[in-house]
Amino acid sequence: MKIPSNAPPHLAQGISPNKPSVNAPQSTERKKAQSAGTSTSALQQRITHWFAQIGVTPHVLDIRGFEPHEIANFRRLKEQNRLNNLKSIMSIALGVSYSESSTEQLDPDWFHAFADMAEHIFSPAMQELWGKILAVEVQRPGSFSLRTLETLTKLTQRDAELFSRACQLACKRNQDSTPIILSGFHNKPGLLSLLTPGTSGTFVLAQHGLSFTDILALSNMKLVYASEMETGLLAKGSTQILKFSKSSVQLTPNKPSLWLTYYRFTSVGAELSRLIPRNESESFVNEIQQVFGRYFSVTR
Repeated sequence: MKIPSNAPPHLAQGISPNKPSVNAPQSTERKKAQSAGTSTSALQQRITHWFAQIGVTPHVLDIRGFEPHEIANFRRLKEQNRLNNLKSIMSIALGVSYSESSTEQLDPDWFHAFADMAEHIFSPAMQELWGKILAVEVQRPGSFSLRTLETLTKLTQRDAELFSRACQLACKRNQDSTPIILSGFHNKPGLLSLLTPGTSGTFVLAQHGLSFTDILALSNMKLVYASEMETGLLAKGSTQILKFSKSSVQLTPNKPSLWLTYYRFTSVGAELSRLIPRNESESFVNEIQQVFGRYFSVTR
């Protein structure tokens, strides 16, 4: 099938299919240069757009210095942005409904520290978290420490998304109020099998969206402990209740040589986890039944 040429007839006839065109490399280079120029221009527009939000424009880079009106505009926009952040957070807090309430008054020092930090929160997703924190703290003073707020100021929206993935795998064991992420179990070898290594069952958490690198990152954020913890030997027949967001799993050891391993949330992580919508991972709960089924009685 012959593909028609868009070139003028006197050029189209002079191009041999077996002989590369001399102009082809030049045309390719020209397209690359144009593409690079377009990309650079788009990048420059994005950079100037963000700086314009705080009153900084390219012409202020001149050696002549700054005009008084430029400085005033910079300060005005800076204060306006901070005020807009506080207004957005207040609006979110006003829209939060909470069933419990306390007669205790909000600590004024806590509120002013909150406001000083909240005015620097620009991401809408993070503003939603801050609005929820304020609403909960007003109704139940003492729910969130200033240390938690300081940690939250260092989190980006991506950090919050990573923490949200961790919360989907988290549960609470028995009466403990601090969330954990179950990682597996160990079976201690008996006296008659000292030469035989103990068996264990582990989860590949990465298959559920949480790699060990993610756990280290959460540890650096002071939200989850990076070291794997153990329950100690569990008594045979004792029931371990794992409470997920929507369901519960009961694990009952079939022998007295078993213990669980898990990653534990920090106190800051435990406080923040109450604000994260938790839609438990059904695949993770199903895997618990499969991995533990040989050595535990598992019921849901």
